[in-house]
Amino acid sequence: MEFAMKKLILVIVLGMSLGSVSAFAYDSRYDNRDDRADHVSPGRDGLDWRINRLNRMLQHVRWELSRYRGDWRLRREVERISGDVNRVNWRYRRGSDSWRLRREVDNLRAELHQIEVRLHVRGGDYYRWD
Repeated sequence: MEFAMKKLILVIVLGMSLGSVSAFAYDSRYDNRDDRADHVSPGRDGLDWRINRLNRMLQHVRWELSRYRGDWRLRREVERISGDVNRVNWRYRRGSDSWRLRREVDNLRAELHQIEVRLHVRGGDYYRWD
């Protein structure tokens, strides 16, 4: 009888602890915060969409860098790309040539994807460019 009571208490404690873990689980895909302050405002010919996606991809790659423990070389490369992304945002806000910006956004996106590849990111964690 005493063994059955201990077993029942153990099952209840284990169930409660597993339930609390899922309460603290975090999936950034379901984060409903308003991130528009971090990105540029809408603009010309879909370029705003591309630049917003580039900003989000940069944030996602930074997260992957911490999750997959990227070395100092990758961190330095991400910081360099971050500076380039800031310049793209600045030029976009100033009304720079959209053809050149599109090309630069695509190149920066490709560089960020290469960092994901070098980090050996799991398939489900890759940033979906859409």
